[in-house]
Amino acid sequence: MSKLTLSFAVVIGLLGSANAKDMDTFANKDTSIAYPATDAQKRKINVAKKFDLNGKKVDLKYKTILRTGDVLSGETFGLLKDENDKPIKLKDGSSYICNGQYGGSGPDHTEFLKVGDKLYMLTQFECQVGAEYLVELKQDKKSGELSPVNMKFVSQKDYHGGWVHCAGSKTPWNSFLGSEEYESDAKKLNKATGEIDKYYSFIAPYFGGDLKKANPYYYSYIAETKVDEKGNATYTKHYSMGRFAHELAYVMPDKKTVYMSDDGTNCAMFMYIADKEGDLSSGTLYASKWKQTSSEGAGAANLEWIKLAHLNDSELKSKVDSRLSFEDIFESAKPKVDGTCEAGYTSVNTSGGHECLKVKKGMDSVAAALETRRYAAIKGATTEFRKMEGITYNPDNNKVYLAMSQIAKGMEDNKKKGKDNPKYDKGGNNDIKLAYNKCGAVYALELGGNLGKYVAKNMKGVIAGTPKKYDSNSTYSMNSCDINSIANPDNITYIPGSNTLMIGEDTGYHQTDLIWAFDTKENKLKDRVASTAYGSETTSVMYQNINGFKYLNFVTQHPYGESDKDKVKSPSDVQSYVGYMQIDGKEN
Repeated sequence: MSKLTLSFAVVIGLLGSANAKDMDTFANKDTSIAYPATDAQKRKINVAKKFDLNGKKVDLKYKTILRTGDVLSGETFGLLKDENDKPIKLKDGSSYICNGQYGGSGPDHTEFLKVGDKLYMLTQFECQVGAEYLVELKQDKKSGELSPVNMKFVSQKDYHGGWVHCAGSKTPWNSFLGSEEYESDAKKLNKATGEIDKYYSFIAPYFGGDLKKANPYYYSYIAETKVDEKGNATYTKHYSMGRFAHELAYVMPDKKTVYMSDDGTNCAMFMYIADKEGDLSSGTLYASKWKQTSSEGAGAANLEWIKLAHLNDSELKSKVDSRLSFEDIFESAKPKVDGTCEAGYTSVNTSGGHECLKVKKGMDSVAAALETRRYAAIKGATTEFRKMEGITYNPDNNKVYLAMSQIAKGMEDNKKKGKDNPKYDKGGNNDIKLAYNKCGAVYALELGGNLGKYVAKNMKGVIAGTPKKYDSNSTYSMNSCDINSIANPDNITYIPGSNTLMIGEDTGYHQTDLIWAFDTKENKLKDRVASTAYGSETTSVMYQNINGFKYLNFVTQHPYGESDKDKVKSPSDVQSYVGYMQIDGKEN
């Protein structure tokens, strides 16, 4: 045997050994996909052949409806527009399409809305210049297949444009709730130049390049889009629901109680109770306080809800339009070395770091609405959560599920990645004291608190990812969370009557992002349902039943955008996919 042959045999032996050790426990099920192992598998969307629906194996199929850059009815899907609703051109003369170029990520959430006898798809785009597009769909009466018919741009100019639209949901009254994520720190605004940081500066093209026409308090709210039977869309920002890094707002069946997640570091969990059913223009805003009862796994806690303020959209809009500054709302002082503040100031630790703040006289309601997380911290709420993501409701057991992409930083006990570091707890409550887990977790919230039937009284981790170091010779060496469990859960949805929670990932710890089916009765993963292409995120995982056909919305956001950029072969590779998985209702 030659040296070359011997070396090849040794390599094969090593790979075989590694693969045997790192077994894919879902690989041989027709209701699961094998974890993508080859270059070809990692370049495409992979979907299981079957779906386990209440113990019955039914067909599952995927279809793309549109990709960014597609043209329909004279509109370009994902093209961003300015304050006059005119297309934005970049410096090189190319069209500003939201797909990872010049900041931003691409289409994030897609929602199907049946209005009268027509069906629409509303898609929002996650760039600093936000956008929404409304697409009329045709549903095949026999197969349920969906196809695009025409498309409209949804104007946001009455609210100074949109901003970093992330996850969304459909309300019980059939409107769409979109989010504006990653609020810019108004405390850092340079009034002479209009600058805060590079991320905020990407809003400038909306104002023709004049950043001084923008204001940080214009953005980071929940926005509601209503579509009438003529196909006209109306866009409204709900200032009364607070300003923070909105990931998702989810309305409960009472049409009044809304849970809102806050995505970032040292963030909070919020709840809004509207004054009237189906009307989010005024209500009472609350923030949660985590009262830990267990540090095992992803932890558990009882929840106390702290009232922040009763707020009204119309009153707040005039405040926002007046271009308030941080200094109009707060007085601030430098913290002492020991982490305390001088008399009259409150010590807080939020996404802005450790601060000493005092609300100016008469500005409490404004602070609650426009600096919601800081104000919540002043009131004693917990501002230690890390990357709080998707929310969904299980009507079968009256539970809310909440995804936490990581258990890290403020959620640890004076640590960062398990090592001593007081940065995220100094001067704050240090309510959450859990072990670091970069792979994240999903929590169940039990409802029925003192404030109402749909108010959460506690929360407990039901599944967490598992950090794992694979051998460099393993097929799975590019992963640092176990391929047989979740990594950085993000978008989630519950399928009523099925004990099934769908969990989508946004991860740097699985090389390709996955969608899982989780058994809420057994509290375990049952299937790895789908995967995306290199460097892309699974977004918009949302279950819907339309005219008897069952759909799981499925957006593959920014392919090759977060990793493996060197593997792009053609310009079309990087265009995001907006589509769905269809669950057949027939028995196998």
